[in-house]
Amino acid sequence: MKIGINTAIYESQVQAGATQLECLKTLVTRFDVSAVEVRGEFFKPETRSAELLAISQLCEEQHWDLYYSVPEELFSSDGYNASLVTNLELATKYHIKSLKYSFGVQPTLQAHDLEALTQLLATTSIQVTIENQPNANGDLATFESDVAWVKSQKLTLGYTFDSGNWYWIDQQPEPAFAALKSAITVFHLKDIKDQTTVMLGQGATDWHSLLGQLSPEIPVFLEYNIAAADLSGQIDLVKQALS
Repeated sequence: MKIGINTAIYESQVQAGATQLECLKTLVTRFDVSAVEVRGEFFKPETRSAELLAISQLCEEQHWDLYYSVPEELFSSDGYNASLVTNLELATKYHIKSLKYSFGVQPTLQAHDLEALTQLLATTSIQVTIENQPNANGDLATFESDVAWVKSQKLTLGYTFDSGNWYWIDQQPEPAFAALKSAITVFHLKDIKDQTTVMLGQGATDWHSLLGQLSPEIPVFLEYNIAAADLSGQIDLVKQALS
């Protein structure tokens, strides 16, 4: 099973002025990871292209899969987000394996829009996933309905399960995982205590059980602020749970 790093682990460094590229370089030769996920909101617009190119080259050198977290909703009541087209082009250019959006709300799609979206998703090798949101759009009943809607429209969308987001809407991740397990293609791992993200093993999440139920091909990303001194230990805990 692949262990990945979402650059949310570097939130403190990014806020202090570091780039995602600079942060990811610190992983080289020090940590056993298979994938990295960069965050769209962490890029500066004027330097994003150059930084993404360098990150793509770094991933190729290190044999890491590259994922991209888009800080936008895929659907609104009017249809699908036009940024999907440009982001798929960006993903192709920079060898990004997967794009992650949040769902938004179920749209009313005209026949030609549904046909265009179906064609767009069916003719790309880029995986597009939707993630449960920590708001009313992401409660379990709503999200189950959204997943069923995607299936009914025959859209090739995956699902990124975030174990932490359920707590912000006063729901437990374990029953949500049981209900959505068959749709999961990416897993974002957090441990939570009193609606605060803590280091693995310090919270209330039964994350060992969740990881034990994942299919081996599903990547597991650490996605919470981690001090540099704690990163090795956090990765080791995930490796032990997956072994």
